[in-house]
Amino acid sequence: MHLLISLNFQLSVWLSIVGGIVLINQADLFFADASGLYGPLQNNLLVVAAYLCLMQLAAWWARFTRRFKLRLETLLMGFMYLGVAGGLQIYAQANQLPIQDWLSEVCLYVAFSHLLYFWSDSLQTRNGRAEVR
Repeated sequence: MHLLISLNFQLSVWLSIVGGIVLINQADLFFADASGLYGPLQNNLLVVAAYLCLMQLAAWWARFTRRFKLRLETLLMGFMYLGVAGGLQIYAQANQLPIQDWLSEVCLYVAFSHLLYFWSDSLQTRNGRAEVR
């Protein structure tokens, strides 16, 4: 079971990294009408996408180079993506941006994948069935 959760987590990590890179380069895939996306609106979204990509890469590096043993990076990124999923809807409504419906769902998937990975790993360690990975 832990192997499936780990594979799902890795898929969500790479989905968020690749998705952020694609968002930076092709915003029209994520927004129904990207022609209204200019100036400060575009800059805000691009900065957030770049920040999330860099944070996800840093969390991936910390997790898979095993430099840090605490797994808190997965919890932090999970809560961050929960905030992005809700904040994206609020930002889009406030600025009258037509976003694709699936964008928030992808953010929720990434968030819950991170949280599930954090809690499954900590439960395994607490039960003494696995070493800290």
